[in-house]
Amino acid sequence: MQEEKSKPAFERNGSTKKNIRFEDALLEQIDAVAGQGNFSAWVKDACRQRLERLGIEPKG
Repeated sequence: MQEEKSKPAFERNGSTKKNIRFEDALLEQIDAVAGQGNFSAWVKDACRQRLERLGIEPKG
């Protein structure tokens, strides 16, 4: 029996896609500050900062 793949072939190794909802007003503010094409990096940076505030060293 073959092993079942945990991710489709087109997915990147070492990362997982997550779908989340943002309130429209919050998303408008993020887009205005982050700039075109930088949304993902901006949100990841915010998550890392939150982990640091909790005393957790971010990985990756």
